[in-house]
Amino acid sequence: MRSFLTLLLLISSHLSADTLSIGVHANYVNEHFKLAAGRAGYSNVLPVKECPELDSEQLKGSQRITMDIMVICNAVKSAKYVDLLRLAPYPNVARGLQLANNNKIDMVGQSLFEGDHRKEENLLITHPVIRIGEFQVGIFSTKNRTDILELGDSIDVTKLRGVTVKSWKTDQAALNNIGTKQVNLLPTRNLIANFISSGRGDFTLSYLKEPVVTRIGGELIRVPGVKVSFDASRSFILPARNTQLYTILQSYIQEQRQKSPDAIRQAYIHAGFITEDYDHWRDLAE
Repeated sequence: MRSFLTLLLLISSHLSADTLSIGVHANYVNEHFKLAAGRAGYSNVLPVKECPELDSEQLKGSQRITMDIMVICNAVKSAKYVDLLRLAPYPNVARGLQLANNNKIDMVGQSLFEGDHRKEENLLITHPVIRIGEFQVGIFSTKNRTDILELGDSIDVTKLRGVTVKSWKTDQAALNNIGTKQVNLLPTRNLIANFISSGRGDFTLSYLKEPVVTRIGGELIRVPGVKVSFDASRSFILPARNTQLYTILQSYIQEQRQKSPDAIRQAYIHAGFITEDYDHWRDLAE
């Protein structure tokens, strides 16, 4: 009986070692790979051997979070570290990091603004995959706020009230850096749209490439002709116990950076996240 239990423990340990559990937001979905966490009709498992190269046509236009996952997948594939990636859902990044620290998942499966977490203990922060200035956002307001939307690139945020989430330290810093008259902090992103539409705030920051955003509590419209470059980089953040995985990611990122052209930057250009489409737009951070 004891030997049978020992065998089961060995098998369980082996299976665990062959699978890397990464946390993703519960809303994440990729239609091409039919990949999601906890959504009917989608798989939450990605065989590492099927992970496409970063410049694969399968990843063209895939956007940032999918490319983040594929950087992780390619890193562990090159090191022959695991056979499977398993996606686990979380409601927000703070909860994702908590799950990682409590050994419920191995790591958060997306890059994070390292400045938001540098002061936290028991975390390992990799080399950046998105460097300072590469993360650009747009100015957004609600459909009924034509007084804001019609300002275009003549917008003067020193006369306006920005809105963001209390835990989004990088967004707060950006709003302050561009001279926003007042920065309102909300407990969750789902409150942002209503806060603006009701006239208590004027604008928020969100993905530059999307003219309409619906993930932060309602429909928000991008103000044309204006953007904000973040003075912040994004890295993978792991619990301190995962030193081997950390070393694998560090080595892979460094190796890809040394290619000509820089393969990490090219990957995020290929994914459509870094783009020259808005180079002519006014950057409020400059």
